[in-house]
Amino acid sequence: MTRSLVMTLGWWLLGAAVGLVLGGATSYGQQYLPGGLSSFANSSGGWMVLAYATAVVVTRRPSARRWWTAAGLGLVVFHAAVQGYVVVSTLRGFPDSYGPGDFWFTAATLAGPAIGLAGLWWWSPRPVLRAAGIAVLAAVMIGDGVSGLVRVAETTGTTWWLISIAVGVAALGWVAVRRLDGWRERALAVGLTAVGAAAFVAVFSVL
Repeated sequence: MTRSLVMTLGWWLLGAAVGLVLGGATSYGQQYLPGGLSSFANSSGGWMVLAYATAVVVTRRPSARRWWTAAGLGLVVFHAAVQGYVVVSTLRGFPDSYGPGDFWFTAATLAGPAIGLAGLWWWSPRPVLRAAGIAVLAAVMIGDGVSGLVRVAETTGTTWWLISIAVGVAALGWVAVRRLDGWRERALAVGLTAVGAAAFVAVFSVL
C-alpha cells in the first residue's frame, strides 16, 4: 500500500511539472502562433488535449493504472497547465489571476478527473470504456470548436475552431474503426460525443 501511494504521488508530481511547462508554453503560443492558431493556446480544447495526452502517456505504465491515480493526474495536470499559463503571462507583463471562484479553476476541478480517467480508458481491455474515453476527448474538441465559431470567430478567426472540430471527428473516427469492434460500442462513442458536445456548447452559450 505504501509503495502504491508513493508511486501515485510521484506520478502526480510529474503531472504537475508537465502541466506547468506546457501551460507556460501556451502563454507564448497565444502571442506567437500564427493567425487563427493562437486561439489554441487559450482554449478549453487546447488545454484538454495537453491534459489528455499526458494522461494517456503516463497511464501506459502499469503503476499508474489505478483509477484514482489517473483521476488525480488529470486534475493536477489541468490545474498546473492553467497555473503555468497565469504565472508566465504575469511574468511577461500580462497580469492574470487564478484561484477559487475563477472560471478556469472550476473548469479544471470538474473536468480534470474526467480527462484523467478518459486517458486511462485508452488502454482499457473493455471496449465500452474505450468508447467512453474517446468520447470525452471528441466531445470537448468538437464542442469547443462549435462554440468558438458561434461566439468568438469574428475576433479570433475560424482556423483553430475548425481544426478543433476536425481533430475531434478524426479521433472519434479512428478509434471507432481501429479500436472498437462492435456496433454497440461505436454507437455509444458517437452518442456520448454528440451529447457531450451539445452540452459543452449549451453551457458556454450562457457563460
